[in-house]
This record gives sequence, C-alpha cells and structure tokens, in this order.
Amino acid sequence: MTSDPEAARLREVARLDPEILEAIGRGWDDPLQEREFDRLARDVFAHQLRFNPVYRQFCLFQGVAAAADVGSWREIPAVPTGAFKVGRWATFPEEQERVAFRTSGTSTSTPGVHRFDSLALYNAAIVSSARRWLIPDRERIRCLFLSPDPRSAPDSSLVHMFAVFREAFGEPGTAFLAAEALPAALDRAAADGEPVLIAGAALAFHHALPIGDDRSWTLPAGSRAMVTGGFKGVRVATDPDELGARIAARIGIPRERQVAEYGMTELSIQYYDPSLRRALAGDETVESRGFVVPPWARVRIVEPLDGRELPEGETGAIVHLDLANRGSALVLQTSDLGAKTGAWTFELRGREPGAEARGCSLAADLWLG
Repeated sequence: MTSDPEAARLREVARLDPEILEAIGRGWDDPLQEREFDRLARDVFAHQLRFNPVYRQFCLFQGVAAAADVGSWREIPAVPTGAFKVGRWATFPEEQERVAFRTSGTSTSTPGVHRFDSLALYNAAIVSSARRWLIPDRERIRCLFLSPDPRSAPDSSLVHMFAVFREAFGEPGTAFLAAEALPAALDRAAADGEPVLIAGAALAFHHALPIGDDRSWTLPAGSRAMVTGGFKGVRVATDPDELGARIAARIGIPRERQVAEYGMTELSIQYYDPSLRRALAGDETVESRGFVVPPWARVRIVEPLDGRELPEGETGAIVHLDLANRGSALVLQTSDLGAKTGAWTFELRGREPGAEARGCSLAADLWLG
C-alpha cells in the first residue's frame, strides 16, 4: 500500500511531468513566456524541497527553509555538480529508480551519479534539441556513433543519448563503432551514397582519424558531424581547430557542418552551437555565436565566490536551470567557466583553476585505453 507521502509525491509528479513535457514539446517556436517559466520552475523547486531530503538540508544551509523564501527562479539555490558524488540527489525512493548515469571517473576519483525514476523528460529533451540543431532538414539519417554500444556502457549518459538518436531518427546502417571500425563504415556510406551523422567525443574523433594517416573520404552531400566533450584526456590531447580541420580534410565534412555539443551527466539538457542550422538556412542572423539555451532551461553566469550574476561578456561560473531535472536537482553550478554572448547564448571559457578533469572526452580516452 502506498504511504501518504509517497502518494503525495506521485500526485505531484503526475501534475508536473506533463507540464514540463509540454514546455519541451513547444520548443523554440512557441516557448513558455517568462512568467509561465518562472511559475513552473518554482513549482519544481518546491517539489524537490519537499521530497529530496539531501537538497532540503542543502537549502537550509543557504538560508532557504521554504519554497516561499524564493521569489523567482533566479533565487533557487544552485547545487554544485560535485555534490552528485556524495549523498542521494533524488526525489524518489530507491525502489523507484529506473536508471543511474555516472560521470567519467578514474581510478583515483569518485564518479557522480544522476538517478532517474523516469526517462520521459530526459529523452524528450534529447530529441527536441537534436532535431533542431543536428537534423533540421531531415526526418532520418544514418548515424555512426564513436562510442561503445548501450549494453557495454549502460551507465553512460552520452551512450544513452546516442541510443535515443538511433531510435528517434537513425536510418538502416546506424551503428556504434570502435575507432578502428570507422574507415569501413565510411567506405560503406560513400558506396551507398547515404549521408551520415558521425557523432562522438572529441578524443574519439582524434583516435578514429589519427595524425599521419592519409586516408580520406568524400561523403555524400548532407553529411554532418557532432563533436562533444573537451579536448584533453588522461593520456592524449588535441587542438580543437586542428581536429576540425582534420575532420574537414579527411571526411569531407566542412567546419560549418561540424556541430559542437555541450552537456553533462548531471543535466538533462544538451546545448548545441547553431553552425549547421545557419549553414542550411544560408542566413547569418540565425542565432548568435555560442551554445543556444533551450526554452525549457536557463543559464546564468555568476561570480564563483559570491554568486553575483555577471553581465554579458564577463567570464564566470556557469549555472544551469533545467526543468527536465525534475527528479534530481533543478539548478546546478558547474566548474566550467563561460560568458553570455546573447540573451539565449553562451560560450565556454575553460574550467575553474584546480577543477577535476571530467567529461565525455575523458570517458572516451578511458574507453579507448
């Protein structure tokens, strides 16, 4: 029999999730107005304050004892991403946990854990952003993922994202590939005349297209690449400009069709740069430079020590608000540094000094090692 607190939690989930799904489904063409967004964000915050005891204790330390203490979404206490390494950041009981994604960790570091009772919000966010920024011109495309398959890496959020891509818009021939298997897959794509989306961490591309190898391909028109993660791993590093030039020269995918993606295990958002959409539209006014913030999210750039919000162009810590993080922590502060470049865009400017190495490229370097 369901306890009264659990029944209350389930009632709130049944009310909140459809609202969040609607916000994601409306996308960029009909986004929530700021007043609607603020109300929904504070409703999710109130839910997490009630049902996430670890977060409630955290908020008490910040001087926030009740949802009424927060006057707008900007005042919701932000959880450091490192906190996902300790405690259980979840609004639901353990028996309701469906999946747990883990951050890239080494033998000397503890991974953070992002727990989910449902993947409905997460998957909807993945598909909505990918369709806008990766395949705005197609219903489906052959995907070549430079990563392990989902069975080999069930706790990787990156691999899960690729699995969602496969189901949502993957054509026949879509495959998860080891680095050394990419040439044969490119041969097949070229022979079939089928455009491809090649997606992976930066260091996975580095390994798949080694320096000194002079093989090259002319892929069918409409091919594109998605590059994610940083450019430094445990053993190797690569320069982003050099890697972009290598992808263009070796695979024939020009820089404007190489889409940068930024995300992290602790978030349900993926941010993309608008390069491909701009190229397809032939219009330089389509979004400004940097990563584009989805309408169901917000980004603030703050002074790391005091949390003061910084104006456009100034470098600070990145704070994310992600409505799809309903079951964990709505607002996260990272060790990534960035700056706003427009009302809905921001750019990365490195990491805080002394911040731990992490990310998709670190994971790729470990997989490939």
